[in-house]
Parts: sequence; structure tokens; C-alpha cells
Amino acid sequence: MQLNRILGVIVLLIFSWTDGQAQDFHYSQFYNAPVYTNPALTGVFDGDVRIQGNLRHQWSLTPVDYRTYSVMVDKKFLNRMYKSSFFAAGLGLNFDRAGDGELSWFDLNLNGSFTKYLSDGVFISLGGQARFAQRSFEEAGLRFADQFDRDRGVFNGNNLTSERFGNTSHGFLDLGIGLNFHWQTLDRYQRYDYKEERSKLDVGVALFHLTQPDQGFIEDTEVPIMRRLSLYARGVLQLGSDIDLAAGLTLQRQGPYRENVAMGGLRFHLNRKPGKQLALQGGIGYRWDEIGDAFFPTIQLHYNAWRVGLSYDVNISDFNIVTNRDGGPELSIRYIFKKVRPVPSRRFCPII
Repeated sequence: MQLNRILGVIVLLIFSWTDGQAQDFHYSQFYNAPVYTNPALTGVFDGDVRIQGNLRHQWSLTPVDYRTYSVMVDKKFLNRMYKSSFFAAGLGLNFDRAGDGELSWFDLNLNGSFTKYLSDGVFISLGGQARFAQRSFEEAGLRFADQFDRDRGVFNGNNLTSERFGNTSHGFLDLGIGLNFHWQTLDRYQRYDYKEERSKLDVGVALFHLTQPDQGFIEDTEVPIMRRLSLYARGVLQLGSDIDLAAGLTLQRQGPYRENVAMGGLRFHLNRKPGKQLALQGGIGYRWDEIGDAFFPTIQLHYNAWRVGLSYDVNISDFNIVTNRDGGPELSIRYIFKKVRPVPSRRFCPII
């Protein structure tokens, strides 16, 4: 009954999603930015502690390039008394900056989730996020209409502007909530992890900026952040003993803004022996909204507890006149700490 009530609250929040102003930053490798996609993905990984980093540099050839950085650490809290569920928590930060005015976003976020084992290979996770965020800009880098010399037809930075801002930075509390379903195949009696059962699927929904906090810089004028609805599916299908198909799709909705990203690739397991596990994945992704935006080739290396992904956006929208199709690189790095446990504890809520 309690679970049904929680699910009902999430549904009501999703259908109460309304328009506002502004748009969040994004990653092409959404599948390697789990908490940005959904706080319910906190702790949904094979191991005990996960460290994840992301870096994106978009439109480097333009004067309004974007730089985005994210770092996150999350940990499972297992209790042998509750063998069908566990809690997880994580701490992360995001930084994004763009344009001559260096408009930036910084947030420190706390994420938590509760995962329940429902049946063979099926898990459900509820997650929440609380973060302190700050928006800021550098006024010196901006140009205003009254600073142009109309007689000479040139810009004069010495001309005073009548534009006034109450402040150049603004901090606020921001909240998010999410739900994730996880399915997997697993030989739970296997003594060592030879990666013999690898198929898995995550499907979920999340809603960010629940309270639509004010991010404005002008006094007596509120600029609420639009709620962002995040829908996604990502998974791995084992095709053979040494080859997998990896694929994912996300639909991001934020007021009038629409962004869809799809990716697919093949993962080749070159070595599956514990301590020497090595896999290489290659693929391609496509991002679009009302029109085509960019496609991005990807390559990903798996080595034991390490995973490194590299992609490069190739811009195909009308903006390529400015960018010369240079969308920009994106890098993701992950490391997972995993404790060695006795064989019977292998049954304890295993997630791959």
C-alpha cells in the first residue's frame, strides 16, 4: 500500500509538470551520467562504491562555447537482515559555463535511493535528489544596445549602460525524484564473476526542479526553472559468449524544449577472466529535437573496475554554418570498488 502511494505521488508530479523558462545542460553519453538521468539510479551498479566523472566541451569554434563538468560518488548500504532490499546514497557536483557573459551553473547534490528485489532478476528503485545550486554571470562580458555609437555604427565599451541587475549570482534549493525498474539475467550460484550472464535493462522516469525555484538576477522579477521530465531505457543484450549489443534511448522534456538521444553499439569481450577482464565497445548515437541536431560516434573501454567512454558530436543542424560541424568531445570515466564476499552472500541483491 505504501509503495502504491509513493508511485501515485510520482505520477501526480509528472502530470503537474508545467512550463517555465531556461533549459538544463545535457550529455550525449546519458547512459554514462546515471544520476543526471535519474536519482533512482543511485546504487544501481555491480559493486559497493562508484566514482563517476563526465566532461563535455561543446561548440569550441564559436564564441559561446559550452563547458560542462560532473563528478559523483555513490555507495550501497547493505544490511544482511534485509536480504531483499538496500539503501544507497551519493554526493555529486555539476558545473556548466557558456558565453561571453560566462553564464554558469554550479550545484552540489545529495542523492538517495531505496531498491527492492521483487522477483527473479527484477528490482525497483525509488530515488530522490536535493541540491544547492547557484547561477551566476560576469556583467563585464556583456554588451548592451545603449553602448553602441549610432553615429559611427560601432560598439563603444566606454559608454555607460542603463541596464541594472540586482545581483550577478543567485543561490537556491532544488529537488528531484525518480523511479527505476531494473531487470537482469544472473547465475547467482556462480563462484566467480566470469561475465557469463550479462543481459540487463533499466527503464525509468524522473522529474527535476520539482518546486521550480527562482533563478532570476533582476529584483522583483522571478524566473522559475522549468521542470524537466526525464524518460529513458538503456540495456545490454548478450548475443554470444563474447559479444553484446548495448543500446539506449532518452527523451528529455523541459517546457517548450525537446531533446531525444538514441545510441547503439557492439561490445566485444576480449578477456573475461577475473582480474584481467577487458572489453571494447564501439557505436554511434543520434540527438534530435524538432529537427536533426547531431550524431556522435562513440568508443568505450572496459578494464576490470574501470570504464572510459569517449564520444564526439558532429553537428548537422543549420548551426553547422558557424560550428563547421564541430559539436565537440565528451569524456566519461567510471571506477567501481567491489568487496570480496563469501559465496552465499552472492545471493544478496546482486545487480549487474
